[in-house]
Amino acid sequence: MRAHMFRIIIYTLFIICPLLHANAQSQQRGKFNPQEFKAKLESYITQEVGFTADEAQAFFPIYFEMKGKQRQLQRNIYRLKKNAPCANAADKDFAITIQKIKDLGVEMAQLEVNYYKKLCTVVSPQKVYRAMCAEDRFHRNMLEGFDQGAKRPKEGQNPK
Repeated sequence: MRAHMFRIIIYTLFIICPLLHANAQSQQRGKFNPQEFKAKLESYITQEVGFTADEAQAFFPIYFEMKGKQRQLQRNIYRLKKNAPCANAADKDFAITIQKIKDLGVEMAQLEVNYYKKLCTVVSPQKVYRAMCAEDRFHRNMLEGFDQGAKRPKEGQNPK
């Protein structure tokens, strides 16, 4: 049960990181541009993984389809949390809301499992894994850039 909850939390963080980045960018430059963000993410992953043009063309439509569905599920979770039962509601009402939130988390995890299986059919599992890691680094770099005002390469890293 704990491992399952941990996985859900991790998956949720993967969804929230782009949203944090969006907020950071909108505060820094005035307005978030989702197309620009998507292009930067795609470029970063392509470069980090070493996708050929054909691999990128096969990988990214599936990848961004998955991300879109995950965002929708995350929005549903957010709505449930935002529209919680009133403070004097019965515990049963809160339990129902919690269950709906957790069911959506499980659905999100299963969605990701299914999409990663699809991705492994269009590029090698090694490249899918490397893309997962590159996405994490991209979001981490964006958050560090937000915290520091500018992206600075870590010691031993080449600036990109």
